[in-house]
Amino acid sequence: MPLPAAVLAVLAVAIAGEPIHPAEPQLPAEIQDHYRDYNFVNAFSTIDERRLVAEVGATPSSARLARVMRVMKRLAARVEQLDPGISGSSRPPAETTYRADLLRVTSFDLDESRGEAWLHLEALALDRTTNITLVSRFDDLASADRQPSIDELAAATGRPLVRSFEIHHWVRVGGAWRREAATRIFVDR
Repeated sequence: MPLPAAVLAVLAVAIAGEPIHPAEPQLPAEIQDHYRDYNFVNAFSTIDERRLVAEVGATPSSARLARVMRVMKRLAARVEQLDPGISGSSRPPAETTYRADLLRVTSFDLDESRGEAWLHLEALALDRTTNITLVSRFDDLASADRQPSIDELAAATGRPLVRSFEIHHWVRVGGAWRREAATRIFVDR
């Protein structure tokens, strides 16, 4: 057997033992950051605090709230409004203003060529007591600009959380990923 054929035969045997799988698609970092920010805002502030700053324009009364408000602005910038200006002259409040939950991405369909992603999420409801528990743990869980994971936040509540399911649609606009404002919420799975 000539040398090149022998080399190819050895390589074929070596490769045959190891199945070749295409790399699993990774969720873009911008989208991952969005949900980390979302969970940070909802875990470490109450609806009343967020509403006071968002609607009234009150100045944050603590370093914790100032940090939460900075993250809320970053979140609002990532959401693509479906009807900007149609329903009124002002921009609608960020989705985190009135929600009290944590979101966990459970699966996604990513089409890079079309600049589109569909995310399936689990929403873990935060009742008032659970939300206050997380706010009180801010210094433990989020010190020095740290943003805890969804698993750390859920564990810190010390109790099971009520689950529901949502689908979010993301599109790439001008090179940046932006989430459509519409949220699809399912009553039953």
